[in-house]
Amino acid sequence: MQPSLTQVLGDFVAMTKTSDIPAAVVTRAKVSLVHNLTMAMAGRSRETVAHVMAKQCWPLPAQATLLHDGTLVSAEAAAFANGALMHARSQDDTHAGSTSHPGAAVMPAALAIAEAEGRTGAEFLTAVVLGYEILARIGRDFDHLVTARGFRAAAVFGGFGSTVAATKLLRLSAEQSGHALGLAAHLAGGLTQVWEEGSAEGPLQLGFAARNGLLAAQAAQAGATSARAILEGRRGFYRAYAGTSEPAVEALDGLGETWQFAEITVKPYPVCAILQGPVDAMLHLLRTHAIAPSAVQEVVLELNPYEAAYPGVDNPGPFASNIATKMSAHFSMALTLSDRRMTMDDLFRFGDSTIEALASRVRVVPDATVPMRLSRLQVHTLDGRTYVREVVVPVGQPSFDEVAAFARSLTVEIGTGVERIDRLVAEITNLDKAPNLAGLITSLCADRSNV
Repeated sequence: MQPSLTQVLGDFVAMTKTSDIPAAVVTRAKVSLVHNLTMAMAGRSRETVAHVMAKQCWPLPAQATLLHDGTLVSAEAAAFANGALMHARSQDDTHAGSTSHPGAAVMPAALAIAEAEGRTGAEFLTAVVLGYEILARIGRDFDHLVTARGFRAAAVFGGFGSTVAATKLLRLSAEQSGHALGLAAHLAGGLTQVWEEGSAEGPLQLGFAARNGLLAAQAAQAGATSARAILEGRRGFYRAYAGTSEPAVEALDGLGETWQFAEITVKPYPVCAILQGPVDAMLHLLRTHAIAPSAVQEVVLELNPYEAAYPGVDNPGPFASNIATKMSAHFSMALTLSDRRMTMDDLFRFGDSTIEALASRVRVVPDATVPMRLSRLQVHTLDGRTYVREVVVPVGQPSFDEVAAFARSLTVEIGTGVERIDRLVAEITNLDKAPNLAGLITSLCADRSNV
């Protein structure tokens, strides 16, 4: 009998050593770590629900740190709250191939278990890389089908990544790791109605995914088992969530040779991942040409059909929340054109007559020749001119030095000095040599009142 997907993936997770992971992949993991932890620090003023829940619902045993304020709570509570915090700005990293945000699910789970178990920095990094790897592989075959059925892929697949990070740091066997992945399938959830209405529960979806991974791993550690074909079976995960019985080819293709971290991007702008390229393209046109907002007749944004139809992207308004504005191509293009910038606070400017007028001139066009995460932007002016900018390389793959500079640029929003960011960057630079995560946690929370 052929081994099932969870058996193959569980074996890979358990057997992979730190030395098996290419140095370039570890570097990309450190880039995402700088970016996502900076986003968590910058999100403290924007996330309160998960923070309150963690301290009131699951405070004990005191095992892991809340990045909100440095309080020690249970590992499950820390994973949940830190996952929601990391996603509070919707500016954490992205894997386009699985339509997911791996960092907000994987990193909080890995932080919680590594701190609770006293694991080394190298073990933590290995768990993060493997969490991203398996999440992306389980998700990339059928993410479009999952989305079409109303599920939010980032939330649905996130629990698989957090499960892997937890199993690796708990040092589970190959058999236990496979069962943990199967158990994670029973905990998957999250709907895109959040984007249809512009409602606020999106960060909690990733918090749940982070926490559920710990539950699945702990259940397997305690002896729980799962159906062997829980992913690909006739009544399994893919049939239920994607409505397909097709084989998941990309889940195993190149396993151990082609690493998914090569496709991870981080968000320089606080809007939907789909809109990172278009915002960047608009800013480029505005820097290059003297385009006055009042002179614009129409803005045409050509996107891949899947991305053009993604819930919330083709929303012309009116807008009633920053959740709606960050997803809307119309609002993002109008705001960028009007203000020549894109900041978090600007997303709250719904009801602005100038932006609404410009948003009405934006048209989103699906084009099958445009690859995922790329785009073509045209700005047509009243005097008959057309300005075109094509995004031919996905936006958001900075070097380590570049992401460190980006983190330093957010000190005002974070409410801390550059020296705090420099300390965080130094801790992450040397993380693979660290005996534990104490230095990393301190660099994140030493400015908080409860530390």
